[in-house]
Amino acid sequence: MIRNISISAFINTIFILALIAISLTFAIFIKLDKQRFNISMQKKYELVAENLLKTLDTTPSKSGIKLILDQFRMSRIDDDVFILQILNEANPVLMRQSSHGMYRIFSFEDNLYTYVQRDGYNLMIQDSQNYSYNLLIISLAIALSLGTIFSLYYILKRKLKPLRDLNNEIKKFSEGNLNVKIKSCSSDEIGTIAKTFDEALTHINNQTKSKELFMRNMMHELKTPITKAMFIAETLDDEKKRETLQRAFKRMDDIIKELAMVEKLTSNNTLVYKELTSFFKIYKRTVEIALLSPDKISAKINDFKLNADTAMFSVALKNLIDNAIKFSPNKHALIKANKHRVDIISEGEKLKHDLEYYTEPFSQEEKRSDGFGLGLYIVKTIANLHGYKLIYTHNEDKNIFSILID
Repeated sequence: MIRNISISAFINTIFILALIAISLTFAIFIKLDKQRFNISMQKKYELVAENLLKTLDTTPSKSGIKLILDQFRMSRIDDDVFILQILNEANPVLMRQSSHGMYRIFSFEDNLYTYVQRDGYNLMIQDSQNYSYNLLIISLAIALSLGTIFSLYYILKRKLKPLRDLNNEIKKFSEGNLNVKIKSCSSDEIGTIAKTFDEALTHINNQTKSKELFMRNMMHELKTPITKAMFIAETLDDEKKRETLQRAFKRMDDIIKELAMVEKLTSNNTLVYKELTSFFKIYKRTVEIALLSPDKISAKINDFKLNADTAMFSVALKNLIDNAIKFSPNKHALIKANKHRVDIISEGEKLKHDLEYYTEPFSQEEKRSDGFGLGLYIVKTIANLHGYKLIYTHNEDKNIFSILID
């Protein structure tokens, strides 16, 4: 589970757990510290009350009582209404009776009060200090801890920002955008990776442009002499030589067309011009470009509408039909089509390898001299561009290549 979590999510989780741990720690500390403070205050109040009871035995003056209270940092409460409220509403914490008198300790609104009584004389006192001083110190400690945590979090997230940017650019590159640029001003490991990847992108772009330029120039230069050669071959009187040359030049022309299609499909500028059309229209276009005679193909088509690039999809069907006819013993193919799938069926032995082997460029059976190994690669690429899927099955001595539409 941890292996599948992203670095950003992992860091967020760690810091959230750290914040929870710090919050719980300080909450427990505040609770325990307040209990400790109350216990220490209670002992102090007991000590003050005992001393006051002994002192009251000598009936000291108000200044004498004040002197004792100042010594213990206590203050006297003279508000009779507030004293009565404490006696009626406060929670009693402790009550002690001694030979000198009685004193009680009350807890009221998070403060402790001591009520001293002796021979009709009573005195309500409280500590001049309170727990807010401790809370202020603890609050500063909490703020300092949280500030440190958030500062570390901010610094770490900023440190990882180039990695996120690099990941986004790599995603764009994987989607076919070769014009991405990765800039990094840091000299750490992430900066080094970004710089290396940018250099690799530049190298790949240069190679791609060189390949595209070579392919286009090569196809252009070959197309003209092949056309001239085919025209010259037509003038030969020897029928056998004429047919042999025409087949050879036709094969070369087909290879150039296949290479042109591959170059188009793998180009960054490939656009699929989808339109709502009928499958029968695509099939009719396929028959036209394949120059098929009626005895070579049978069709069982339930016509339907689909969003497709008519020109591209026709090329895909043509390649499947060409392969079916070329490599079947009876040189015949059957096409079945409905709104869910298109099947190209022909007699023949099962393929020796999985479909993935034949959909790689320049892949073909070892003993086959015909074909350039690009047909199924083109079919799969066109299917993928449309969001369709190419599959292969073999049933009852028949090879079935299917394009799944939905």
